[in-house]
Amino acid sequence: MPIESKIKRIELYAVADRHADTLPWAYDQEPLVHTNNIVRIITEDGLEGVGATISYTENDFDKCIVEAMRIIAPGMIGKNAINTGEINAWLANRCTWGGLPAKSPFDIACWDIKGKKAGMPLYQMLGGCRDKMLSYASTPFFETVEEYFPFIDDCIDHGFKAIKLHCACLFSRDVELVKAIQARYGNTGIAFMLDTAQYYNQQEALKMAKLLEEYEWMWFEAPVSDYDFKSYKRLVRETNLEISSHGNCLLTLPEVAYALSNEMWSDVRQDATVCGGITPLVKCFALAEAHGKPLEVQSWGYTLTQAANLHVALAHNNGKYFEQAYPYENFELGSKNVIRTNKDGFVTVPDAPGLGVEMDWDVVRKESILTYIIE
Repeated sequence: MPIESKIKRIELYAVADRHADTLPWAYDQEPLVHTNNIVRIITEDGLEGVGATISYTENDFDKCIVEAMRIIAPGMIGKNAINTGEINAWLANRCTWGGLPAKSPFDIACWDIKGKKAGMPLYQMLGGCRDKMLSYASTPFFETVEEYFPFIDDCIDHGFKAIKLHCACLFSRDVELVKAIQARYGNTGIAFMLDTAQYYNQQEALKMAKLLEEYEWMWFEAPVSDYDFKSYKRLVRETNLEISSHGNCLLTLPEVAYALSNEMWSDVRQDATVCGGITPLVKCFALAEAHGKPLEVQSWGYTLTQAANLHVALAHNNGKYFEQAYPYENFELGSKNVIRTNKDGFVTVPDAPGLGVEMDWDVVRKESILTYIIE
């Protein structure tokens, strides 16, 4: 007999942490606020699955993702959460302007239920290649070079062996920052990455890539628009630096396959919470491996975002680093257990079936700016 866990109730929450730090990612942005868009699925046999995606916006918290989820949720009632492949295919055909980010948490929540039904952590259910991996701290943007130093020192003291810089995204200022970081930390053994959020043109990106290659930095992320295929191909062709996409634009399997077959990227940059869920992320790992490329998960966000991506990453070997938003406290609201890097620079998943994340639903309800219940 097929194993069943039929969905009977869905709760949707847009959770806003009004006390978290608000910092921009580039020189021309307003300080960003973050919304944790949560799907909670409850089944007839008493299981609970949780998934989420983060949205970051200027001026006010986001309600768009949960509004898009509200349109999808009624069709999930009565479905067997164990059949994640069937559900993901159904989600792909839903008509919503929320796109893949609004669909991804449903898939993730069903995988959470599937793991709990099997009594296994998801990373083991998906293959279990390892139980820990190196992580890197993902910094905010600071106005001055000097402001980066105490932040980076704190990351190193905490245990991080790698750090990714978000910067002004203005070429001249970013060169100054990179040179200052190299001068101060170049002989410490700490790996560095740079993320310029698609702001550069081709010439700026090439000059920066050459500089980062000279300094032996780990990778250069989002140098130009993800749709600037010619520039990406040139960067890959003319440098030995790892060139990584933005990870929020070319998300479907055909797009990833096209980019890899045309040698646009040195790796695959992907996130379960924006690409459609755990189901397509597993396939992307296999696709990257088939092309001899690593997949470096984009997991910047709240604990639920971290957990979904970390489980899939630990189920595979072709990815070196896990991304952690730092300071942690800005992204842990509502989570009873959290994911943090240890003093040796490694990160592990919570020790429980499924995603392993336990939520404080009283806090979630209290801090929600928008809630829907579908039965």
